[in-house]
Amino acid sequence: MEASRGKILTFANPKGGVGKSTLSCLVTAMMQWSNKYESIQLVDADKQGSSVSLLQRICKNVACSHYPISYEYDKLNLIMLSQLMENTRMKKGNVLVIDTPARPGQEGIELFTKSHAIIVPVSNTMAELPPTLDFVKKLDKIKERFNKIHPHIVIIPNKIHQNRKHLDDFVNFFENLDVVIGPPLHDSSFIRKVYLKSYELDKIEKETIFSDLIKVMEFLNKYVMEEELDEIYRIDNKYERSNNLSLIK
Repeated sequence: MEASRGKILTFANPKGGVGKSTLSCLVTAMMQWSNKYESIQLVDADKQGSSVSLLQRICKNVACSHYPISYEYDKLNLIMLSQLMENTRMKKGNVLVIDTPARPGQEGIELFTKSHAIIVPVSNTMAELPPTLDFVKKLDKIKERFNKIHPHIVIIPNKIHQNRKHLDDFVNFFENLDVVIGPPLHDSSFIRKVYLKSYELDKIEKETIFSDLIKVMEFLNKYVMEEELDEIYRIDNKYERSNNLSLIK
């Protein structure tokens, strides 16, 4: 299915250290290298701004902006980010990737639910799964309250041991929630390398994580960017289509 409008992908999880910044930068870079999109931009909404500097070491020719949102800042950045999201959505071929802070606040969460998809990286540890579950439940309630099919909530199992073939624990943990679970990322040693020196395409292709990234990108392209998940919702008629249905394409 051909995408109808620009796409906003938000990487979020209230638990720090789950890989939001790294994954958001890698996905942004992979999209840029694919040459499929007219415009790709990354926004770092965390005060540390780590994803801006990280992306510059992976893929230099992508526009980056830093709009930190937290209680320490006024609402101007929220307003600017909201306008940027609207502008992105208006034009087919535009992609906006947002890396979020660990604690975006209620206003931030409600803004991010205007994304086409919220991508939630998490490992299979009890330090990360419970707070991630609470966060996903909050997103799910917002979608239910406004009778929305967006944002699609995409769980990406991250830092998974290479020997793990099945991810039944992820499926069971998020059971009865409106989520989809994407392909896992296994190799965590690469993450330490990329924070120490530049790692552009020619080097990343040689890393074991690259094959995992290819699978993640194939999944996101098919189900999110090409709107196949949207079509699945329409066919399943999961939500009653009415004048109040908020559908952000």
